[in-house]
Amino acid sequence: MPLHNPAPSVSGSDVNTISIALPAGLPPAAPRGRRSLVGLLLALLLMLSACAVRGPRPAAALDAPVLADVQARQIVGEWQRQLAAYISTDGHADPAALARLPALRATGTLRPGRISFGALDVQATLAEYDGFDVQGLLLGPSATHGADDYLFVVGIVQRRGYRTVAIADIRLVAMTVRSGRLDWAVGDADEQALARYRATIDLSATLRFPADQDRFEPVPCAQGLCADELRSQARWRLSRSGAAQAAASP
Repeated sequence: MPLHNPAPSVSGSDVNTISIALPAGLPPAAPRGRRSLVGLLLALLLMLSACAVRGPRPAAALDAPVLADVQARQIVGEWQRQLAAYISTDGHADPAALARLPALRATGTLRPGRISFGALDVQATLAEYDGFDVQGLLLGPSATHGADDYLFVVGIVQRRGYRTVAIADIRLVAMTVRSGRLDWAVGDADEQALARYRATIDLSATLRFPADQDRFEPVPCAQGLCADELRSQARWRLSRSGAAQAAASP
């Protein structure tokens, strides 16, 4: 927790105790200004103690349980519904409105901004307290299937107690524009790919998706549509046949 006021450094056994030397002969009732100064010092000590309690993110973020496929698809479905509403209302049914979304810019790099669409507090009992935040990172139009296909890598971040605690699911979602209608194909989860991705999470940084250092790229593959995360060498796939057939927009 950043502090703007200068404060003495506290370390080791001094964290829980502080001694304040008072001048000899101080009258029983200290002046109001002195009492305020002592109160300010005590309040500052409490703030330092509170900051010390919030340690680094536990390693449990690396091996948190994976969402059941049914629940993950429900959460992704809510993200689809909100994205479709944005395109219909703000974009007047033109997916080019995606280009007007705020761009994510990684700190400390020269990489261009990335377009992402989010749905927050999905299945939450209280805003920001629990539930899931969903972010879909646009990987671009798919040259394989035509200029009206858009491929997203969608990550589900779980929240608990006003904190992000886990990347609960990652999968590919394709959006296709056909005669003014949005059709969707949702890929399957891949526990092995998710485990590889989790293994590269920086536990000292705020847990979010996509992370600053993530490098997702669409890649050609025999299965249909694929995307790699280059640092973790994890790959996600989306098949155009079988269970991932395109369905009408929600």
